[in-house]
Amino acid sequence: MSRLPGYEFRPQQLELALAVQSFLRSPLERTFAAEAPPGVGKTFSVLVPALMEAHGERSILFLTASIALQEQLIGKDLPRLQRLVGRDFRFGLLKGRSRYACRRKGAGLPPGESLSLFGDDGGPSVDVARWLAETTTGDLSELGLSDGHPLLAQLTAGGRSCIGTSCPFRERCFVIGAYRDAQDWDVVVANYHLFFSHILEGGGTFPVRYDWLICDEAHRLPDVARGASAVRAGAEGMAALLGPRTLQRFESLLRSHAVDPSSVREEGERCRSSLKELFEAVRWRMPRDGGIGACDPELLRLGRSLTDGLDRGLHLLRGIEDRFMAGDFSDKAVLAEGAELMNWIDEVRSFKKSLLWCLEVGRFPGWAYWGDGEALTSMPVTVADIVRDVLERESPQKNVLLSATLTLSGDFSFWSRESGILPDRTLAVESPFDFARQMEILVVDVGVPVGGDGYDATMCRVMRKLCDENGGRTLVLLSSLRLLHAFAKKMRERTGGYAVLVQGDLPQRELLARFREDETSVLIGSVSFREGVDIPGEGLTQVIVDRIPFPHPNDPLVRARNELEEGKGFVRVTLPNARMFLRQAVGRLIRSASDHGRVVLLDGRAVDRREWRILEALPSCRCTRLSLRDGSGPLPQEA
Repeated sequence: MSRLPGYEFRPQQLELALAVQSFLRSPLERTFAAEAPPGVGKTFSVLVPALMEAHGERSILFLTASIALQEQLIGKDLPRLQRLVGRDFRFGLLKGRSRYACRRKGAGLPPGESLSLFGDDGGPSVDVARWLAETTTGDLSELGLSDGHPLLAQLTAGGRSCIGTSCPFRERCFVIGAYRDAQDWDVVVANYHLFFSHILEGGGTFPVRYDWLICDEAHRLPDVARGASAVRAGAEGMAALLGPRTLQRFESLLRSHAVDPSSVREEGERCRSSLKELFEAVRWRMPRDGGIGACDPELLRLGRSLTDGLDRGLHLLRGIEDRFMAGDFSDKAVLAEGAELMNWIDEVRSFKKSLLWCLEVGRFPGWAYWGDGEALTSMPVTVADIVRDVLERESPQKNVLLSATLTLSGDFSFWSRESGILPDRTLAVESPFDFARQMEILVVDVGVPVGGDGYDATMCRVMRKLCDENGGRTLVLLSSLRLLHAFAKKMRERTGGYAVLVQGDLPQRELLARFREDETSVLIGSVSFREGVDIPGEGLTQVIVDRIPFPHPNDPLVRARNELEEGKGFVRVTLPNARMFLRQAVGRLIRSASDHGRVVLLDGRAVDRREWRILEALPSCRCTRLSLRDGSGPLPQEA
C-alpha cells in the first residue's frame, strides 16, 4: 500500500495507513483512536485502507464537524481516491432536514413568488417556484442565500413542520429522496450534529445503514453530544406558536369538528400573557452569570401557571386529536390540515416538558441551567455516558476516531474520559515538521490583567504593532467578541499596507478564501477560527492568540462542572481543555515543510505559571518571553 498509481505515502502517513489497515483486519478490535498532526494527511491515511479493505462489500459513514472538511471530501478527496484505488465507488454528502426545501411549503408561497437578492446578498433575483420545479436535490444551498435569510425559514423542511405520511408531496420529498439515495452509497459523508440529533431526538438509529464508522475531528465529539442533548425553552418561538397568525391556519378544521376557534385564540392570548410574565421575571430574577443551581419557587410557580393554561388549550383540541389518531380523516386536504395541527400539539407539549425541566433544576450539577429574557437552557455537564450509549446503540463493526488533538503529552486519557470512548488500539503519529527550525513562540506579558482597566486598549496597540511589523500575513484569534470588535475598529482606522478581514463581515468560507488569495492580509476571528484554517505558504507567517483559552469562571457549564468535580474542575477539566484548545490555535501556523513564522501569545501566565504546563502542550521550538510592564518596553527574557 506504500504506493498507489500517481500517489506516494509520506512516512508518517504510511504509518497511520498501515495501522488503520491492521486494525480493520483484526477480528477482535472494534475501536481505534489516532492523533495525526497537520501535515500527516489523515484523510487519505484512513480512507485508502478503508476503501481497499471494504472491497465494495462494506459501507462507510464518515463524520466530520466542519463544513470545510465536508466540502473538501466531496469536491476533492473522494473523487481523487476513485482514480487512485481504481474503483468507481459511490459517495455523497448527507445533510440535515433543514438544509433541504419542503415542496409543500414551496407550494404554499404566493403565485409567482420571487426573491430579489440585490439588497443584502447581491446577484440576480431567484424565481423560487421555477427553482423548485427544476432542482433535483432540493438542497437550499443552490439558492446561494446567506445563513439566516428569511426565505430559508419559509422553505426549509426542518423543524416540526413535516406532516409525514399525510403530505401530498411525500412521493417527491427531497429529504426522503436524499436518504433513499444514501442507502446505496459506499461512503456517506455527514456531520456530527446530524448523527447525534437523529439518534438522541428520534430515539432510534441513524437512518442510513453503514458498517464502518470513521469520525474525523473526533476531539469535537463531547461538545457536539452536549449540544445535541441540550434542553431549551424559547419565548419567541412559543409566542409565535400561540399567536393569531398561527392559530388562524386551523380555523376551518376547528369549525368542522365543532370547536370554537375564538375559544382557542382566547386561551392562546392568555398563555402569551403568562409567557411574557414568566420571561420578564426570568430576566430580573435569574443571575446573569453562573446560571442557577437550585429551583426558584417563584419562577416555577409562573411556569406552572403557563403550562396549566397550555393544558386547557390542548384540552379543547382533544376530540380532534383522538379522531385523527383513530384514522377518521379520509379527505386528503383535511388529513394534511390535521397533520399540521398534530405537529402544533407536539410542539406545545415539547415546550411544556422543556420549560418544566429547566425551571425545576432537578439534575444540578449533572446538568447546568441558565436563562435570560429570551430562553431557558439546560445542558448535560458530562457526556461520556451519552456518547458511549450512542455508539453502543449504533454498534458499527469498526470505529476509527481521528484528530490532530486527542492527547496531552501523548496520553489519550483526558479525551477518553470526556468522550467515554475506550479504544482497543491507539496511535499518536509524530509531526513531519521541524518546528525548531520553522517557528518560534513569543509569550508577551502586556502588563494589564485580562479584563482589567485599559486591557483592550493595550491589547489593540500591541496587536496592531505586531501586524504592522509582520507586513500583515497574520491570523488573530481572540477569546472575546468585545475585544474583537475593538481591534477591528482600530485596524480599520489605519490606511494602506494590507487588507483587514473580520469575522462577521462575510461568511467564514468567503473570509478564508479571501485570506488565502491575499497573501498580505490580516484575518481577525474568534475561537471558531482555531480550526479549519489551512493557509500554507507566505500568506500566514504569524498567529496571534490573545490569551490562554480559559472559559469565563462564571460560565454555567464551568460552575456546574467544578461542583461535580468537588472544587477541582480547573485542574481536572478547564486546564487540560485550555491546553488542547491552544494547541489547535497554534496548529494554524505550520501547514507544510516549507512554512515558517511565529506564534505570539499575549498572556505571560503561559510562562509564569509553570505548574500549568502550557508550553509543554505546544510544539518544541524556541520560546521567548517579553514584558511590557511599567512602560519599559519589550524586555526579552528566555522562557
